[in-house]
Amino acid sequence: MFTRYDSFVILAESLQWDEATIDFAPDKAAWSALDDTENAQVLGLIAGFCIAESAVSRYLGSFRAAASDDWVAACFRAQARDEYRHARFFDRVAAEVAAIPGADIAARQDVLRTLVSPELVALFEERLPATALRLVEDREGLTAAVGLYHMVLEGVVLLAGQNAMLDTLDRLSVGLPGVRRGVELVLRDERWHIGFGTRLVQGAGLGHDEVEALLALGQAAAGAWGDLVSPDAAEKAARIHRTRLRALDIKFF
Repeated sequence: MFTRYDSFVILAESLQWDEATIDFAPDKAAWSALDDTENAQVLGLIAGFCIAESAVSRYLGSFRAAASDDWVAACFRAQARDEYRHARFFDRVAAEVAAIPGADIAARQDVLRTLVSPELVALFEERLPATALRLVEDREGLTAAVGLYHMVLEGVVLLAGQNAMLDTLDRLSVGLPGVRRGVELVLRDERWHIGFGTRLVQGAGLGHDEVEALLALGQAAAGAWGDLVSPDAAEKAARIHRTRLRALDIKFF
């Protein structure tokens, strides 16, 4: 079923970065100068990333255990390292730049969870855990799990949010250079994650109904950010999702 995935492991090694080295001093100084609309937009996106990245970092162990190829398992290990780093980065932003109260990540997320839509929370804290649990019980479900995680949650939801964040940072009345640098690095990591997941799905030989289900899920998930991501940006993410599925050489479009 699987081809070699060593190129993804090598790429992941070349892209390593340390979230602890990003300097947030300019961002802290600028934060109080944001107007109410800017603050709500940036904080809402940060909240979504904190919830999402913390969730995805917890469930890759189930994916790795279901891998039937050593290189695929190595890719999941490399991705897990990335996801933990992303979770730490966005928690630093929440704690140090936005000054969200809380003694730890869990406490801060209790505050942040109120700033994002129930749909986004449900995707990452209900649907993803349920999928990971089913994968523990049935390793044959890896393709469906990867379709949700890599192609929909990363390839649609997080991609839409990351692009919205970069667009928002471009329009702010003040600069947040540390936040921008970290988001750019996260987006760079996500590109290989999505490529890896797409390769896995491509090798699975999906049928028409499975493709249609992925299409529908991606379209619905594109709106999970609510007002934090514009309808045009959400539709762009859904369109990219459709294009990826077309690239799988599945002739149902």
